[in-house]
Amino acid sequence: MTSETNSRTRRPRIIVFAALGAFLATVLVALVLVLSGVVSFAQGDKVPCNDLTTYDQVQAAMTDHADVLQRIRSVGSGSDVTVEPIRANCPATDGQSGQTGQADQLGYLRITYATDAERDAIRNILSDATLGVWATLENR
Repeated sequence: MTSETNSRTRRPRIIVFAALGAFLATVLVALVLVLSGVVSFAQGDKVPCNDLTTYDQVQAAMTDHADVLQRIRSVGSGSDVTVEPIRANCPATDGQSGQTGQADQLGYLRITYATDAERDAIRNILSDATLGVWATLENR
C-alpha cells in the first residue's frame, strides 16, 4: 500500500468521524437545552392570559353561579357535559409566582361536551348568563 492509497482511505474515515462528532455535539447541546428548560415542548393553554381572573375567583364563580352551571351540566345526558375549574398554564407576570397552588394564579372554567347540540345549548345558556370568569368549550 502506497502513501497515496493510504491517504485516500483515511479521508473518508476522517469525514465520517467528523460528521459523527458534529452530530453528537448537536444532540448533546439540544439535550442540555431541553433538560435545562431553555427549550420546552410543553404547550400552554390556548386562553388569553391577559383576560383571565385568578383561580380563586374561578372557584368562587363555581359556588356563586351554581344554578347556571347546573343548567349547563343538565344539557348532557349522563356525564356528557362537565364543568371544571382549571389552573391556567400562563407565564408568570408581576404579582404572580407562576407556581401551582399560589392564590394569585390565573384560572378559567373548562366546559366539555359530546355533541354539537350540547355545544349549542351551552352557548345559549352562556349568552343569557354571565359567570364573571373565562370559560372554554371543548369537544370530548
